[in-house]
Parts: sequence; structure tokens; C-alpha cells
Amino acid sequence: CQLATAMAPGGWALGRLLLTVAVVVTFPALPAGSWGTRIIGGHEVTPHSRPYVASVKFEGQHHCGGFLLRARWVVSAAHCFSHRDPRTGLVVLGAHVLRAPEPTQQVFGISAVIRHPDYQPATHANDICLLQLNRSAILGPAVGLLKLPRTGARPLKPGARCQVAGWGSVSDFEDQPPGLMEAEVRVLGLDICNSSWRGQLSPAMLCTQSGDHRRRGFCSADSGGPLVCRNRAHGLVSFSGLWCGDPKTPDVYTQVSAFVSWIWDVVRGPRPSPLPRTTESPQDSREPQQHWVYK
Repeated sequence: CQLATAMAPGGWALGRLLLTVAVVVTFPALPAGSWGTRIIGGHEVTPHSRPYVASVKFEGQHHCGGFLLRARWVVSAAHCFSHRDPRTGLVVLGAHVLRAPEPTQQVFGISAVIRHPDYQPATHANDICLLQLNRSAILGPAVGLLKLPRTGARPLKPGARCQVAGWGSVSDFEDQPPGLMEAEVRVLGLDICNSSWRGQLSPAMLCTQSGDHRRRGFCSADSGGPLVCRNRAHGLVSFSGLWCGDPKTPDVYTQVSAFVSWIWDVVRGPRPSPLPRTTESPQDSREPQQHWVYK
């Protein structure tokens, strides 16, 4: 995980945090996409068994996650682009080990970034965006689509089993994952979760915990990655507490079911204006990346 400035719910400003040197416990919330949240208490998945998971890179480093919805559309977290020029970013699909020159990897430029119009950086409300790729992905065994919840679907019930995947850190001290990691978590009632977060959560958020009081969940650089429940994307990694997977500060996601209509309006609507060209041409890099996740 790299250094980053994050904003906790309610507007608490977080300074640059170097976990290997010091921990400031005054500020309990960190964005999973600030500089990379990673899976804690999970396991490495079978290569390419989660073909919908995307990596968003900047300067050759993994920055955030996302998932492929359509051949030219990736869903991610809005906060991943708060301090980044999307014209310099890349999206990688078909990866398992980001550092390796895998023949299955497909690398794309970003043509457009559409954030939700009501996104609030200070509270992380409506933390969702759509990325239009510069060309269509070639679908196959290593690159596939993930379904949204059905229109009008009710929020998941507490206790529902889900999986969160990403290339974020596997410890609070930035240990790098060997490949794509995944952890099984359980949905936590929003009322209980909100009490842990001092009443600062919105109805369009979703929380998870390990279900067995162990530390399990997302960490730095997992921001924007999907929470998959019953083979559908029900959440996007948004933010968590100071310590990854800490039951005292449950992991918080954007609740995708609250945004299904908006997502389809964008995807099926008029073609968005392309981003202005930049003098910096992103390189088709196979180098390892680091996420910056609200964590």
C-alpha cells in the first residue's frame, strides 16, 4: 500500500499514513481506494476463475479494482479518480498475477469516466462510477462479464454469504498478494453497522464482516472491486477502518442495487464525450500496480 490522503465519513481529514512507521488512531476511517486496500484473511483464487475482475492502474501501479459489465464498460468506485487524471490510467482485464506478462491480459485506455452526479467525497455517498474503455474487450475464458442485481431487487438480508476479490494488500503492512485474492464475508445489518460508524452511513451503503469475529475483508487497493453475492455484483469496495478487516469498524461498500437504473441509463444512453487528449500517452505496461482504496 502506498501513502495517500483519505477522507473519512463526516469529513475527517486523514493525513498521509505510513503504517510501517506509525499509526494514528485518532482517525478510524480510510478510503479503500486511497492507495490500495487488499484482501485480508482470504485465499488466492484459481487463476482466471473471476474473469470479470478489473485492475485500474496509474503510473504502472495497481490503484483500484472494478468489474466488467459490458465489453466496453467497467464499474468502479468514484473515489478512485478523485485525485487522478483518468487520461493517464489503464484498465487491465484477464489478469491473475499483475506483475507477470500473462498472455491472457488485455490492456485498455479510458475513454470516459462517468461519476454518479450525487457523489459526495466527504461522506462517500453514491461512491460509484462507470469507465468506458477505448475499445471493446474480447470475451473468453479469462475475460468475462458480471451481472448486476435485478432491477428493484431488495437489499441483501443480514448473514448473506458473499465474496470480495482484489489485488490489494494482504496485511496492514502492505504485503503484496501472490495473485488475485478473495475472502468470504457476510452481510451485516445496516443499523448495526451504522452504530459502529457513528450514524454516518447512507441507505445506499452495504456492510460486511467475517461472521466469526476474525479479521477478514478488504484492505488497501481493493477499492472499486466487486462484492459478489449469488453470482451478482451487490457491492463496490468503498471504505473501512484503520485496520483491515477489523470487526469493530465493518467494511463499507456502495450498494449496487440502489444504482441499477442509473447504470443502465448511462450504458444504454448517448455515447459520452471522450476525454480530451493528454500529452502523456499511457504505456501498455505489464508492471505491477498498487490500488488506492478507501481503507
